[in-house]
Amino acid sequence: MATHSDMSKLIRELERDGFIATRTRKGHIKFQHPAISGCIIGPGTPSDHRSVKNMLALLKRKLRAANDR
Repeated sequence: MATHSDMSKLIRELERDGFIATRTRKGHIKFQHPAISGCIIGPGTPSDHRSVKNMLALLKRKLRAANDR
């Protein structure tokens, strides 16, 4: 199972890469990046061991698509 520290580590790494992470009222995490239109919502407390990897993969796909434009 993914832990809170795994998600915290992911947030710190993404903020170094230019993402802005904010918490929603329901406890999810909203990621925004200047190169990506819109935002990406992720789990605040991952309940599955794949959630951190899935979130990272989604963010990478969005960045790659933004760079291809």
